[in-house]
Parts: sequence; structure tokens; C-alpha cells
Amino acid sequence: MTWLSKLRTPGFTASISLLCVAANAHAAALPSAGQVFERYVRATGGESAWRSKRSERDEIEGRALGSNRVILRATLLHTRSGNALHQIHAPEEASEGVYNGIAWAWTKLSGPRIKHGVDRDEAIRAARMLEEADWRRLFPKSRVADVEEIEGRRCYRVSMLPSEEGRAEWFDAETGLLVKQETLDSASTVESWRERDGLKQPASLLITRGDLKYRLTYLNVSYNDLPKPDSLRYPAPVEQYLAAERAGTALPNAEEIIERHIFESGGSPAYEKLKTQKVTGTLDFISRNVAARTEAWSGGDGRYYQLLDIPGLGKEEQGSDGRVAWERSSVLGPRARPRKSGSDLGLTLDAAEVIGWRYMVGEVRTEAEETIDGHDCYRVRLTGRDAAPAAIRWYDRTSGLLYRTSLSFQTEMGPVPAVMTYEAYRLVEGIRWPVRIHMTISGQEMVFHADEVALNSPIDEAVFQLPEEIQQLADMQEDR
Repeated sequence: MTWLSKLRTPGFTASISLLCVAANAHAAALPSAGQVFERYVRATGGESAWRSKRSERDEIEGRALGSNRVILRATLLHTRSGNALHQIHAPEEASEGVYNGIAWAWTKLSGPRIKHGVDRDEAIRAARMLEEADWRRLFPKSRVADVEEIEGRRCYRVSMLPSEEGRAEWFDAETGLLVKQETLDSASTVESWRERDGLKQPASLLITRGDLKYRLTYLNVSYNDLPKPDSLRYPAPVEQYLAAERAGTALPNAEEIIERHIFESGGSPAYEKLKTQKVTGTLDFISRNVAARTEAWSGGDGRYYQLLDIPGLGKEEQGSDGRVAWERSSVLGPRARPRKSGSDLGLTLDAAEVIGWRYMVGEVRTEAEETIDGHDCYRVRLTGRDAAPAAIRWYDRTSGLLYRTSLSFQTEMGPVPAVMTYEAYRLVEGIRWPVRIHMTISGQEMVFHADEVALNSPIDEAVFQLPEEIQQLADMQEDR
């Protein structure tokens, strides 16, 4: 019997009919997105109450679950006209907003920037206050996707369309109130409600952003107390940057340049998955015409081991078991010291520092456009925290990848200047890894060539164990 004849059998036809009836019944049971939105508006005060509010000011605070540490404190001001101002007080001073169609941001870390494209569209959409009464204009293509249970409550899941951020919202089928909201990078669940001036709005929400979970609380909400319109205007640094952009002389914001390098070299998800590293190769000392063998391992949590075998001079080793950092060479012998992160030659990468670079610096600024070795680059200055020396980086404007770094290594003999040029990258496990690095350290010129780069491969834990003589030195230091 052919498949065609099977489809014509009465039993199969009856089954198909039943499935169609069940599917149609399920579809009929679902309200339209408009019906869900209208019910929510009624449940929270009614359309006239929403439209009577011309502005809204919110004082919000976010505290990490468990530690109760304040991780966010901000003042949010929205208007029905679409102008908005967000003033962030913690974790650092920053602000962003929309003023007469210009979406902007300013941070103490990297200064001003103007948002464009999808970034601008989402900022303008988010700036609209009290969107519940304007859903027909903001989300005209929304649809009820399904019925799901959220914490024991039967909810309608609504796909908010159009939305570049993949926004979805869940509404309680019984009360009509919002239960949960989700985008591509975050989710929020309403924990409590507060009624003020005829409107019911969420008073606290549980927010999840990746591994971060915190409780967002609305400390104060007020309506129609808009200050003079100019108070929503972008600050002077943003206005100056906007003028430069219109004149064609503005440089890209440093954060955008660094984040582009992360994206082009593999993206944050690939770095987050990076657990182990093994890099082997040769280090050519140009002036001496000597090639040294190098091996470097990293196991995360501050554990690393690096070997440099120089013909005629012997081996130089350094490493850490995550607790004690150490060095050993034929010239200086063994030395132990408190743990430090990373390795001096930079053959391995600290993934946490790559994607969490903002925690490592106090300020970044794009200084100029420069051509280095035929590469058109942006020069970016990074000022360290706690009076750490500044570093300068050059990012290739075409590829977006880091091309050169100028910095100083802190040693027991003082700062040692170094310039590292990343001349070639290789794609390994989804990450573009530097495999040819031209180095100039204290005037000595070297070139590193990687022959093997193994990421996320098993590593023998014995590699990170302290050598016996290092362990003895560490024990002696603890006894003092």
C-alpha cells in the first residue's frame, strides 16, 4: 500500500479530522492580543486613567538576591511625548535618554554616544511612557502564542510584535494582570503591585540577566510633575558629540569599539564557555637570533603554568595553583608570592577579563584615527583603576580586532614598557585567537608563533600543582 492510499483510508482521514477539530478548538479558546491588552488596561485602572498621565517619575533600586547588595539605583523620567531621561546612580554614574528623536547615552566610563539603527529604535520604543494605553500603535502585530502555567497561574503568552529584542509577555488568564516579561537577554517576574493615583503598576519584580538575579523595587512613583522641558535635554558632552557627529568628525565610542572586538573575535558566549587553554609555540628573540620553546596552560580560577625554554640559558617557569603564584629560573632560582592573575607574556587569555573588561578599567576614550603598519585603526586609551598605569590599544577599523597594545608590566624592578602587535589570528573553537604576536619589551624585540592552540580540552591537573621547593617557600611565608 502506497503512502497516498494510506492517506485515503477512512480511519486516517477521521484521525486527521479530529486533530483539525482539536486544533481549531484550541485556537478558538485563545483570545486575541488586543483582547488581552484591553483587559489588562481595565484591570490596572482603565484607559482614561492611563491617558490622564502626561509624565511619570520612578525611583528604583535593585538588590542582588542573597547578599542584598545594591547593584542598581536610578531615577527614570518618561513623558507621553516620547522624551525620556534615565539617571543611573549605581553601580556607576551614567545617564541615557531620548530628546526630540535623538537617542543618546553617557557614562563616566566611556563618555557620550548617539544611538543608531536598531539600538535607536528600541531606545525610542522604551522611552514611551505608559505604553499599555498605546499598544495599538506600539505593538500592532502582537499575537497570543499559547497558554502556559507560571507559578501555578494559567497565563496567556503574548508575542509583542514588532520587537527586535524578542519581547514576550505573560498575562494572568484570571485577573488579566501582567505576570512575566522576557526579552533576548533578560526576564522579569512581577512579585507585587501598588495602586497610586488610580493606576495599578508593579511595585517589585524579580529580574534575571544571565547568571545575575536581583529584586527591582519601585521606591517612589509620581505622575504629572514634569520639570521644565529643557531638563530632559541631553547633557553638554552629548550635545558636543552630536555636533561633531553631524559635522562628520565624531569618533566611535570606546565601549562600542571594544565590544566589537569581542563580537568579531567570537562573542561573549564563546568566551563564557572558555574553561581550559593550552598554547604552544616558539618565541624568537630577533636581536639574539635565538628561538625559545614556549608552553602555556590555563585552567581558570587563577590557575596557570608557563614554560620558556631558552637555548643556552635554560628554563624559566611561572605559574599559580590559584592560591600561590611562583617563578623559577636557573638565574634567580625559585620564588613564591601572593597569587596574581594571568601570565606575563599573555599567551593565554583570562576570559572573565575579556568580557568583564569594564570592571578592570576606570575610564576609556577613543583618542584618534591612526594608520599602523598599513592598518587603519582607532586608538583607544584605557585608564586603570586604583592609579594603575594607562594602556593604549589600536583596533583595526576594518576587522574590528585588536591590532596593537602599548602598556607597562609591573615588576619588582619597576614598570617595564611593552608593545604587543597581534599580527595574525586563527579561529579555534569559535574564538579568533592571536597566533603571531610581535613584542617589544624593554627594547628587546621578539616574535611569538603559536603552533598549537587547544581550547576546552582536558588538562592534567598536575600541571598546576606547586613544585615541591615552591610549596616549601609558600609554607615558610605562611608561618611568618
